Amino acid sequence: MSSTESPLFPPSTESEWRAAAEALLKGAPFDKVMRTPTPEGITLEPIYRREVLDDIPAAAAVPGADGCLRGTKAEGYQVEPWQIAQELPYGDPAEFNRALLADLARGQNCVNVLLDIATANGRDPDSAPVGEVGACGLSLASLADAKRAFANVLPDAVSFHFQPGCGALPVQALFKAWLQDKGADLSAVRGALNMDPLAMLAASGSLPTSLDQCYDEMAALVRDQLTHMPGFSAIGVSTLPAHGAGASAVQELGIALATGLAYLRALTARGLSVDEAASQVCFTFSIGGNFFMELAKFRAFRPLWTRVVTSLGGSADSAKPRVHGRTGLYNKTRHDPYVNMLRTTTEALSGVLGGVDSLCVGTFDECLRVPDDFSRRIARNTQVILQEECEIPAVVDPAGGSWFVEWLTDQVARKSWEEFQAIEKEGGMEKALSSGSIQSAVSKVHGGREKLLSQRRMSLVGTNQYPDIAEKPLADRACDYAALRDKRAKELAVLRTSADVQTDADVMARLAALLEGEKKDLLPGLVEAVLAGATIGEITRTLRAGAGDAPQVGPLPSTRLAVMYEELRSASDAFREKTGKAPLIHLANCGALRRHKARADFTRSFFATGGFECHYAEGSSEPSEVVARATTSGAKIVVICGNDEDYPTFVPAVAQAIKDADPGVSVILAGFPGDHEAAYREAGMDDYIFVKSNNYETNRNYLAKLGVLEA
Repeated sequence: MSSTESPLFPPSTESEWRAAAEALLKGAPFDKVMRTPTPEGITLEPIYRREVLDDIPAAAAVPGADGCLRGTKAEGYQVEPWQIAQELPYGDPAEFNRALLADLARGQNCVNVLLDIATANGRDPDSAPVGEVGACGLSLASLADAKRAFANVLPDAVSFHFQPGCGALPVQALFKAWLQDKGADLSAVRGALNMDPLAMLAASGSLPTSLDQCYDEMAALVRDQLTHMPGFSAIGVSTLPAHGAGASAVQELGIALATGLAYLRALTARGLSVDEAASQVCFTFSIGGNFFMELAKFRAFRPLWTRVVTSLGGSADSAKPRVHGRTGLYNKTRHDPYVNMLRTTTEALSGVLGGVDSLCVGTFDECLRVPDDFSRRIARNTQVILQEECEIPAVVDPAGGSWFVEWLTDQVARKSWEEFQAIEKEGGMEKALSSGSIQSAVSKVHGGREKLLSQRRMSLVGTNQYPDIAEKPLADRACDYAALRDKRAKELAVLRTSADVQTDADVMARLAALLEGEKKDLLPGLVEAVLAGATIGEITRTLRAGAGDAPQVGPLPSTRLAVMYEELRSASDAFREKTGKAPLIHLANCGALRRHKARADFTRSFFATGGFECHYAEGSSEPSEVVARATTSGAKIVVICGNDEDYPTFVPAVAQAIKDADPGVSVILAGFPGDHEAAYREAGMDDYIFVKSNNYETNRNYLAKLGVLEA
């Protein structure tokens, strides 16, 4: 075909496509049906055309340059894929080590260390309350603990990723003492320490010391890392607390940018350069269930952080962020938990397509219990399959160039910058947390998501859609925190009296003398103290003696979307245990199967979300038979299911007869009554359900009516 000939299928214009779409909608409003608003304040179009790239300069970006929109490396994952950094949430060092060695032999290549509440707060096991030791992660107090936890791990063969909150300086002293004890080359150690006091403040509402003290410790860490461990960054910025409270993608990015800037300002105020500080930052993001939004979030973040660093005078090289991804907990469910495997798979894919440097895929049962070998294997192999079978590393930025993805990335970037500016106008992250504005904004987004969920305009499979009330719960594997604290306290007591450890007085004198000198170079002395027997608790108490007041804010509540429905299901399960049967609803099916099946199936699904068992009665064309089956069922809730054409005849007769037989029975209509509502209510109809009904509130109200829940 010559260039002057018309193509066989000439492209349609936007107006032509819209006219065709509106014709198919048959009068339904185009904007309402075809456009989709998101919690990020972005409205998604039904189709995207090449022209959207005309207003997006970043669409011409290349990998490794141009603000790193398409990744920090020109080769993408081809030379070095993302690191498989699975968390191991075990409190006992020996148990942690067993799981770690097993997983490192089967594909994991990053030691991802969650620390328990006691360690993050600088408390030894024998001085921490029950419930803190082993909670959420590994209990570390001494060099002996580190030796047990990391036994047979080669520091130059894997990277390390810690999550210490604001307790990073004592943890780093412990880690560095272990490295020196093994004779490791410190300059070859790779990973991230992730000191992140603002995330800890947002999550818990308080810190164990003042922010100024945290920043002093952070500065000491950065100086030591730059000199001795340049491949092991000191600072972390995590949006896990925000995501876990229901934040949108743009809120996460705004918070990440503001937190990162707060740390840069604190460190430069303590004599470090912008490049020195920026080179030591590693960002951690949760990954949610909106595949394309999450992918765009990672792509949008890199040029935004580059903009922050370079505007402060930093170099483009130091502005290249390191990003760790972690599948979120916010959309995970306790009921039908195996569906979580599918959720984490799509989340992992959006993370790696977005260009994360390391990734943790949460286990499918993590919101229920401590993982076992099976759940860890499935989570780990999700990443291995993406690398080895899907061959994602073979392509650089696979999503790049997509009209929709590039447009969405640009929209996320613009909205996120606005969020960041709003936080800065308040005076930065600390003031925005203190005022409660961040908590309020995140709560509003979470409330909007809950509303969509309760109306089933947002789906959680197995929770508010397609629930299985007959499922068998997973076996419990609860940790005995009292026994673990006792065990760890006894181990520490043995250590304190061993011949290899100096006396408490000697250790404390050594620490006190250290703090009388130049505080900019603390690590070498702290490492010596650890080697002499000092514990994390002793180091922390000495370091923070006389520190200023600790900040207090309203915390970002950690929650999950499914919690509201899980409360209903738990109440129904308890009712079944007590009475031997689930809360019962009788389906009064009117007419032949084809005339009532659609409404009956809808009703069963609608009420199964609350744990109701629906008695599916045989249909009948005789109202008297329908009534007889309903009254003999023993159910205190009856739903009339049928066809709109049959309802004017059936509903008044059936509802009236049921009420006459037992006025205490609630009669519900499946379908919208329209102009017949008044007549149906006069006959005895109490309520109706249809696609726009509030599913959660309806289930809750009727569970309360049956005494399953308190009203």
